[in-house]
Amino acid sequence: MLTETFLRYGQPDPPVELIPLRAGPLTLLYDSASGMVRRIKLGEREVLRGIYAAVRDRNWGTVPVTIRETIRVVHVDSFRLEFAAEHRQGDIHFVWQGKIRGEADGTLCYEFTGEAKSTFLKNRIGFCVLHPIGECAGARAKQFRVDGTEIECHFPELIEPQIFGKSSFQQLRGVAHEVMPGVWAKTDFEGDVFEMEDQRNWTDASFKTYCTPLAVPFPVEIAKGQRIRQSVTLQLNGVTGEFYAARTKAPVIQSELVTVTIPAAPNGCLPAIGFGVASHGEALTGNEIVTLRQLRPAHLRVDLKLGTVDSTAVLEQTAREAEQLNSRLELALHFPRTGEVDVGELLTVVQKYARLIGRILALREGEPATSPTTLAWVRKHFGGLSAAIGAGSDSNFCELNREHALGHLALDDSDFLFWSINPQVHATDHLSIMETLEAQTATAKSARAFAGKHQLIVTPVTLRQRFNPVATSVASASPVGELPPQVDPRQLSQFAAAWTLGSVAALASAGVASVTYYETTGERGVMERASGSVLPLNFPSTPGQVFPLFRVFADLAGFRNFALGQSSHLTLCAIALFDGSVLKRILVSNLSDQPRTVQIGGAVSETRRVQVEPYGVARLDYGG
Repeated sequence: MLTETFLRYGQPDPPVELIPLRAGPLTLLYDSASGMVRRIKLGEREVLRGIYAAVRDRNWGTVPVTIRETIRVVHVDSFRLEFAAEHRQGDIHFVWQGKIRGEADGTLCYEFTGEAKSTFLKNRIGFCVLHPIGECAGARAKQFRVDGTEIECHFPELIEPQIFGKSSFQQLRGVAHEVMPGVWAKTDFEGDVFEMEDQRNWTDASFKTYCTPLAVPFPVEIAKGQRIRQSVTLQLNGVTGEFYAARTKAPVIQSELVTVTIPAAPNGCLPAIGFGVASHGEALTGNEIVTLRQLRPAHLRVDLKLGTVDSTAVLEQTAREAEQLNSRLELALHFPRTGEVDVGELLTVVQKYARLIGRILALREGEPATSPTTLAWVRKHFGGLSAAIGAGSDSNFCELNREHALGHLALDDSDFLFWSINPQVHATDHLSIMETLEAQTATAKSARAFAGKHQLIVTPVTLRQRFNPVATSVASASPVGELPPQVDPRQLSQFAAAWTLGSVAALASAGVASVTYYETTGERGVMERASGSVLPLNFPSTPGQVFPLFRVFADLAGFRNFALGQSSHLTLCAIALFDGSVLKRILVSNLSDQPRTVQIGGAVSETRRVQVEPYGVARLDYGG
């Protein structure tokens, strides 16, 4: 049964409420479900995005944790927390004791003492420290290395490629950065060697410092009874008395009123928005075609694995659906790892529907991103079409960024550049997913820096990973009665709709030309298929149900010119839509779990207020 709570959050119960704490001049939030401290701030300036401990399996999967709190002592300017944590999944059983201490002088210390209760393979166990990208990209920093050297540097402005064994922040026992002029925050690590990676590669909005450098071979066996002890300590230097004085004042209740200023004219074009063909394989029904036409999809993406027996049949079905939807085709051609492929039969069908084909994505199994050899092969066989042929990655921006840095990407001979996005490579909670929106813009800006005049194409955007590009073993089938790992029940929620509008805004503002979102129907689509959910207890949709994110695309359909509303609040997204230069519609997305009253002002003819529920999307129309 789809309850109101499930419709909003995509789960039976609301997310765990975060607990506000203070350590002298620092404010922070504590997540009692995961043991993570997050949003560590000095005044309005974020110092650290979070500190947490994780157990990562041999495929870099995060093993779920259960927390049992044992001590909570909270004062006006200090606190002490202690808890027991347990990770169990498959053959993995690991437990640890957590102690978090916040002092009145601004010191924050997090201790981890763990023990393996079984023998298993792991890629990482221990602390991760997140630095926020908004405050830290380009900021001055210092590295304190295990050999005793100190290095002055800066956080990178553009996304640093993740190349195994190489990092500009490595062999760390500590790192410091300038929070504001004259104020520095230093984080010290004990218990392992740490290094930093640029998590914007996976659209996480942080730089992550983690234990055990990637140059150390993995996976590694951890034996039953083996113990691990680590600590992270944050200290401030140069903080003035005003921040300490703030702790003695009565807490300020955050106003629900958020003011949004609308520009007088559009300042950009929305990307062309299309959808993926449903992975369940069922053809669209007549009613589904009528419903999906409301979205005016620019294209349908279809993935064709060359050399398989059904590739021509899949293309035929997709082409018929594209014709019915007045859409183009985005062909993702996947070539086998080695050897030549007879494409004669497929090429005949491709030529039959050549008028529909807008672009071709050149991909090969085993390649993180399109190589010159693969692109040349595609041009040889499909270059006679009028369609653009592009190079890129079918997985994350990480693979695209790395392969370009290594000189392996076929960029020069490509007509466009493409990559995929999902917000759950490292974290799955609601707040972390919303935080990824900031990093989506960063990927496009970094891609533009090396793409030149090539069009930027993001395809597809999904809520969960479609596959694991860094797995070290073959993925096992989902247990009976459980959803596949590619399916997130939040697909049918208001939360997904709010995130989706934020994604459109993030990519549009960075000049992305085209985006493929989700699929047409099914548990990974914009609406449920006529036959209904395969697992209605876990994904409680009804047959033919239109999901809230469908409404977002329907409200965007037909508009090209846009401007982003300016807001002083980080938990809101507002897109103003124009017909030429005339304002016609404003869409407001609440990216937080708190209700907001939004006041629309600026270039609009009249100031208006609208109440937006948690993770809600509101629509305001103008000009009749």
